[in-house]
Order: sequence, then structure tokens, then C-alpha cells
Amino acid sequence: MSRTGTALAVAAGVGGVALNVIVRRAPWRRYPLSLVGMGFGVVGAEASVPAAAAQLAVTGVAAALKAHRSKIGVAAMAVSLGAAVGLAALQKPANDTRRHLQGAVDEALGRGAVEVWAPTPALPQGYRRKEFIVADGVRYSGDQQLDVWRKAGVTGAPVLIQVHGGSWTGGDRRQQNLPLLAHMADNGWVCVAVDYRLGPKNRWPAQIVDVKRAIAWVRDNIERYGGDPSFIAVTGGSAGGHLAGLAALTGNDPAFQPGFEDADTSIQAGALLYGVYDLSAFNEDGSSGLRDHIQRVMIDDDPDSAAFRDASPIHRLTADAPPLLVVHGDRDEIVSVDQAREFATRARELGSPFGYAELPYAHHAFDSVAGARTVATAHAVEQFLSYLAKK
Repeated sequence: MSRTGTALAVAAGVGGVALNVIVRRAPWRRYPLSLVGMGFGVVGAEASVPAAAAQLAVTGVAAALKAHRSKIGVAAMAVSLGAAVGLAALQKPANDTRRHLQGAVDEALGRGAVEVWAPTPALPQGYRRKEFIVADGVRYSGDQQLDVWRKAGVTGAPVLIQVHGGSWTGGDRRQQNLPLLAHMADNGWVCVAVDYRLGPKNRWPAQIVDVKRAIAWVRDNIERYGGDPSFIAVTGGSAGGHLAGLAALTGNDPAFQPGFEDADTSIQAGALLYGVYDLSAFNEDGSSGLRDHIQRVMIDDDPDSAAFRDASPIHRLTADAPPLLVVHGDRDEIVSVDQAREFATRARELGSPFGYAELPYAHHAFDSVAGARTVATAHAVEQFLSYLAKK
């Protein structure tokens, strides 16, 4: 039994140390290992206390199997216990998210305009999707569909459009940002989650054209679902953050509205999560992975071309841009935090109404787990957008 216990203790120790390293350092920045790092990073950072509890439980089982009878077993259990402590310590920066978000909201709206707060996380809000869906799979353009979320009895409510991510080649309106959508709907908003044509089959600008068509549909039809078409905000994460940001910054641009140039696609505000804002940027290590990927799956042009530039939100910023709240994790292994930093720098140079929150130890798609960081972010977005909707 001691051999089994020792082996389990060693496995727990190695696994716990590896998880701590992945969460804290995000060492894998290149595909496909970056996807593995993201998965473990999100679990370790957003569910740090349950992860620590699991670490302790495995260590306890190893002890019960007499791992302590060997020096290796004792050492491995000590390492495993240390790893559990390290994981539990990651809850503190998650709980501190509110402070970073408050700074971003103050930057965008002015100090004292909104007090960001967040309750203790409860059940994942995304599980409440069925509670709020009032229209499922509405066709807004060709085969493209959208869902409408709303709490019963809500009328004349501001509207939030959610654009999903998925590297411009995958994803689904029913899968992403569910905690935010549920929170917004619960607080009196009408939310619209949209699909769009995906690459590589569908080439640019099909993706942004569909988002624009969805905005036009919302402006023409949302009153029947209790929404107020005079205030439409947009949100999205990753590739969805790119498309949401571009939509917010190119309202009524005829280049992205073929056949519906006269439609009003203006956006009143945006909340962008871990998005891509410069499609022609090189990776942190100087490699061209992002540029090559976009050329392969979406844009048929050179990465230094006008097409890439025109499709990049960073080059569409102006002093007259709608207010934007941008959130990015500093351990993002899929989309470099440099994307958000440079976007923020450019917005500040231009004097755009803009707030940026950089979240320590947050990984790409951190909001896929409804932990403290996700709940705080949902509340900050709601308070930011609600303030603007009431002005």
C-alpha cells in the first residue's frame, strides 16, 4: 500500500506544482499548447479554492495509503500541501478584481459616477439561460440566428448585443458570456446573442457585415421584445471582442453595410473582453502567428494592407468614439495583453471615453467559470452600461 500511496503523492505533488506554474506564469503561448494552458489556467485561477481542496483531498488519500512510510512519499506530500496553499492564495487577486474594475470605470465615466460592487459568487449564472430566453433562433439575415434574453415584464429597456468568440472560425451564440447575459437580463436589460458567418469558408468582411445586420435588426425589431432601440450597447470576448469593438467604432460605415447602407448601426457603448484590436500586430515574441492565422482563416490580403488596418479597432478610434470598457487578463496565453494595453494607450492619446482594467492572474476566457472575477466583471459591465443608458 505504501508504494501506491507514494506514487499518488508524487503525482499530486507534480500536478499541483505544474498547475501553480501554469496559472502564475502562463508559460505556453503558442498553439496548440496555449489551449491546454488556457484550460488549466482558467480552472486554477477561477476555481482556486476548489482546486486547492482537491489537492488536499488527494494528499489525504495518499497519506491513508501510507505514503508517509517512505521519505519520497513524505517529501511529495509536503510539496502537494505547498501546492494547495499556493492555489488557495490565488483567490486573493480574484477577490481584488473589483478594485481594478473600479479604476477602469472611474477612468471612463469620472470618479464617483459609479461604485462597482459584487456579491459573493453563487451558482453559475449561465445555468439560468432558459429562465430569460424569450426568442430562440430568430433568423436575422440568411441562415444567421440570434436569441433574445429578457426578464418577464420588462419594457423600454436598454439593449446589449453579445458577439461570441472562437477565433473567427467557431463558437456559438448559446455558449459564451452566459453569466454576463443572465446578470444583465436579471437587472432589466434586453440582451441579444448573435451568430455570424465563420471563416475560413466565409471571408472578410462577412463577419462584421453580419454583426452590422444584427444591429440593424435589433434597431428595427427590439421594441416588440421590450427593448429600447435608442440605446444599444455591444459586448464580446476574444474574436467577439474584436468584432464588437469594430462595430462600436464603425457605426453606419457603408463599407461594412453592403445593401443596407441606410440602416442605423450606431452603437452607444461597448464592453470588450480579452479582444483583438490590431489584426496586423506581431506576437509578443516577434512571431507572426496572429497575422498568419487571420490571413489563413479570414482576410485575403497582406497583413500590412489597408484591409487589415481597416478591420482593426485600434485604427478606428476617435475622440468621438462611444464609451468603451475594456477588460483583459495579464496571463492571457491566447490574445496578448499587449493588444489591450496598446488599444488603451491609443484611446487615451485621442481622448476617447475609455476605461481599461488589467486583471492580475486572469487567463483567456476567464469568464467561462462563474467565480469571483467573473461575477465582479459582470457587475462592473452592468453598472458601467446602466449609468450610460440613464444619462
